[in-house]
Amino acid sequence: MQEKYALILFDFDKDTIDARNQAIVNQAIVNQVVARIRELPQAQVEIVGHTDNIGTEAYNIKLSERRALAVYKLLATAYGAAAGDRIRSSGVGPNTPLYDNMSPEARAYNRTVTITLEYLSKE
Repeated sequence: MQEKYALILFDFDKDTIDARNQAIVNQAIVNQVVARIRELPQAQVEIVGHTDNIGTEAYNIKLSERRALAVYKLLATAYGAAAGDRIRSSGVGPNTPLYDNMSPEARAYNRTVTITLEYLSKE
């Protein structure tokens, strides 16, 4: 089974979570995602950073890694324990866009991270 979350949008060329997204982070990540991780002790968590297609691929990959790391730090702090054993982060830059990058809006939606919980179903 996989559960996917994509809740945080970053400003252009930024890897910090701004004030308007902080409430989303506190509610969704700290409460919802961490609760799910605790409910599913067998789940592995993958945080993947994304960017739009503006700029060089090399730069965007580094930027996406920093975005993923920013969310990793928040999630690991909220989860506590040995987060490193269950939570991984990486960046893919513009290489696997969630949206087509053809409009400013689509590019803005690609400035995000996805959080995936993967585990075996009990069914």
